Amino acid sequence: MRITHRAIAERSSQNMQTNLAAMAKLQDQISSGRAIGRPSDSPSGTSTAMRSRAELTTNERYSANISSATTTLNAADSALGAMGDLVRRARDLVTQGANAGANNAVNNAALATEIAGIRESMLAVANRTVGGVPVFGGTTAGAAAYRADGAYAGQSLGQQQVRVSASETVQTSLDGPSVFGEGAGDVFALLGTIVAELQAGSATIGSRLADLDTAAQRMTTVRAEIGVRTQRLEQVASINAGQALSIKAQLSGAEDIDQAKTYLELTVRDTAYKAALQTAASTIQLSLVDYLR
Repeated sequence: MRITHRAIAERSSQNMQTNLAAMAKLQDQISSGRAIGRPSDSPSGTSTAMRSRAELTTNERYSANISSATTTLNAADSALGAMGDLVRRARDLVTQGANAGANNAVNNAALATEIAGIRESMLAVANRTVGGVPVFGGTTAGAAAYRADGAYAGQSLGQQQVRVSASETVQTSLDGPSVFGEGAGDVFALLGTIVAELQAGSATIGSRLADLDTAAQRMTTVRAEIGVRTQRLEQVASINAGQALSIKAQLSGAEDIDQAKTYLELTVRDTAYKAALQTAASTIQLSLVDYLR
């Protein structure tokens, strides 16, 4: 069977078009850095990429929860540190009042005024918020944990748990009564009582030192518990960061191109295309003499 020039030309054109399409795809991959432009490019790679992206989204959500929980617990720790200093100052003042005696009315009045100021400062710290949510409000949806008169305005029922991994949650809620005492025994009521006793010249003001020590110890215990939770969050954050790197590597393996390999393949195809052009040009040489034969 005779192979005509037309057949040769059509076959050469088809081969070159195929090569050009392959080169265009390689150029797109190099430009985007991605091996998968559409799902049909690699069904298995697309499936792996989708799964990896879902895992990465979940991991990022856990990381955000960890960050939020850490911020809340750090705020609580800082608040308790400040309140511990205030309680110690109040204790020093009560000691001064006990040593001065009940007959020093001027001194007791000055001590009462300062302790009243400490109480107001502690109420302000107890109402510290993070993102508009009171740190010591428990599970309340309100804006403050304590009212101006020292009464608890939060919600002690239930706990606020934040998920930080597929298998673990961390409690971030802290209710005021558990931290500062409740009822007539809370630290704010205690300071109010101390102010009243100093103003009245009570001779038994020294007995309040033990009550202040109990309040301080309660806050110290809660602060230690916060430290344990914060440390656990740091550990989980480290684990999550490692998992994120692993997921990103898996996603990169499914989607990203091998730069060196892709450039090499493009060079090979470009060389083959140019060679095909030269071959076609030398093979298909039509002239009037060729038609007259």
